Amino acid sequence: MSLLILENIVKEYGNQLVLDGVSLRVERGERLALVGPNGAGKTTLLKIAMGLEDCDRGKVIIARNIKIGHISQDLQEVKSPEAGEHTALHYEKVYKMERQLRVLEEEISRGAGKLAPEAQKRLMDQYARLLVKFEAMDGYTVETKIKKILLGLGLRQESLDTPVSKLSGGEKMRVSVARVLLEEPDLLILDEPTNHLDIHATEWFERFLKKFKGGILFVSHDRYFLDRVATRVAELEQGSIYVKSGNYSRFVAHKQQMREYVLSEEKRLRWSIRNASEVVQGLKSRRNKKAADSRQKQVDKLNEELKGTLSEIKKYQHLYRDTGPRIKFKKEGHISRNIAWAENLRKSFGDLILFEGAAFQIYGGERVGIIGPNGCGKTTLINMLLGHDQDFTGELKLGSWVNYSYMGQEVLFENDSLTVLQLIMSKKQMQEGEAREYLARFEFYGDEINKTIQVLSGGERVRLYLACVMLEDADCLILDEPTNHLDMAARDAFEKALQEFRGTIIAVTHDRYFLSSCVNKILEIENRQINTYTGNYDLYRDFKFGKEEEGEEEAPQSKKADYEAEKARRNEEAKARAREQQLEKERKEIEARIMSLEAKVKEMEESFGEDTPREAYAEYGNLLAEIEDLYSRWDELVT
Repeated sequence: MSLLILENIVKEYGNQLVLDGVSLRVERGERLALVGPNGAGKTTLLKIAMGLEDCDRGKVIIARNIKIGHISQDLQEVKSPEAGEHTALHYEKVYKMERQLRVLEEEISRGAGKLAPEAQKRLMDQYARLLVKFEAMDGYTVETKIKKILLGLGLRQESLDTPVSKLSGGEKMRVSVARVLLEEPDLLILDEPTNHLDIHATEWFERFLKKFKGGILFVSHDRYFLDRVATRVAELEQGSIYVKSGNYSRFVAHKQQMREYVLSEEKRLRWSIRNASEVVQGLKSRRNKKAADSRQKQVDKLNEELKGTLSEIKKYQHLYRDTGPRIKFKKEGHISRNIAWAENLRKSFGDLILFEGAAFQIYGGERVGIIGPNGCGKTTLINMLLGHDQDFTGELKLGSWVNYSYMGQEVLFENDSLTVLQLIMSKKQMQEGEAREYLARFEFYGDEINKTIQVLSGGERVRLYLACVMLEDADCLILDEPTNHLDMAARDAFEKALQEFRGTIIAVTHDRYFLSSCVNKILEIENRQINTYTGNYDLYRDFKFGKEEEGEEEAPQSKKADYEAEKARRNEEAKARAREQQLEKERKEIEARIMSLEAKVKEMEESFGEDTPREAYAEYGNLLAEIEDLYSRWDELVT
């Protein structure tokens, strides 16, 4: 059953066409993820679906008698003055209904023996109807239900009785989520629902959504969340939409396969067109018009396939988009055995104790993810390591010999009035042309390099900071929420670069995809301690929570087994990279051979005349046959 239908939605802002005939359906029981680059119109489409914004053309059809629950990324649900005065356990609908019941009870009590029977009956009937509604909403147990949801989302017990206005952003998001879920809607529309949620809260929320029986339409940049929740993915880009069944990783893998297929086909067609065109010219030079015309038809057909069919595939499946900045950290360098360590560490702010008797060890070459609930002290620990906060007891050291680069949550530059170009040229001596070429690798093109740093967006600031970090050639990267503000393509490019980085990584992050792909050791801050887990987030999750999904096997209980599994995974990745490098080498050798043979063929065609011996034509035919064989071999390597 379709809960929501969007038909040919068109939306313009000024002269910019944001949505160009977008159609989408959300069925009961499915979880549809809406993805796409920043500014593609995802939030606009959600607002149109909910009637919060009008479309210029098109239809929005909502199934009859269904309840819609909405969670926005700006926390408006809990920002009203009235909501802020109440605690997290307050539920306004039931609260108002209960007050009405008390008022009616008083009126019935006062009217006993004083009101006319008809008036007293009307009050009793009104009370009975309201009581049915109250019981239907589980009014007597609603506080228990909302408390269960809030604790599941990770709200601290002491925060349950705190006015909402005094809660943190993460706690307010939990209250917003709980109040929406309490409504038991048929359709959930969610805009970045994991913003402000820590890892444990997000895990709980995912399990809830996977058991949810209604339909879900959601926007998220959390790739791990997208993988675990989505059953279908819809990508918005340049006004159009492309939909594919499966989770986000399957969607990305399909697009990559199609991109590689189109690329290989384009290469094959261009080589074939070039080769066939040269043959046509050779035939024309020998005045063999019939054969030349026949070959020209083949060239025309190949051109039609290149400019028609392949272009349509690229447009329909959004294969034109760039793959993100070209980030590449240095692969070799000095790696110390010891990087950072702590013993009997204690840190507090007044009565709030963050660490007590905590310890850890980070060795050279390790990729460490620091995790824990909001407010547990992750960023404080980084500041202490960097020497920015020395108000603690016990031992905490970052080796003085460690050559590190640091990127914080808030990306700061010493002088925001500099232009992008001026900043890069101040970091390393280089010519302007070289600096422009370098900045292009981070998607700063044309006049963009003359922007001042102060006008850059969050994503642009992060890309520029990464460009500066790369010039430092550090052996250790210390990162605090490094994927914040980056779009999907930039995150992927950043993570691929980190996977090839041979130094040490110390990263505070809530990004579980990053923790799974770029980390081989977890430091978890919990109950004032710092616990160490070998392996990436997937292994940590299985070890910590166990396999909670149906059909999954029991979690590994041995850290040694975790380590061996992670080691085997990395070995397989290394083998795969080696195989790809070998294939690329073979492809380049074949391409070089083809170019050499085609040059020789062209030279022979130009020399052909009445006195050309038969042996030369035989050699010419052999060269063409060898070129065809090489093309076949090249096709096998790229497909």
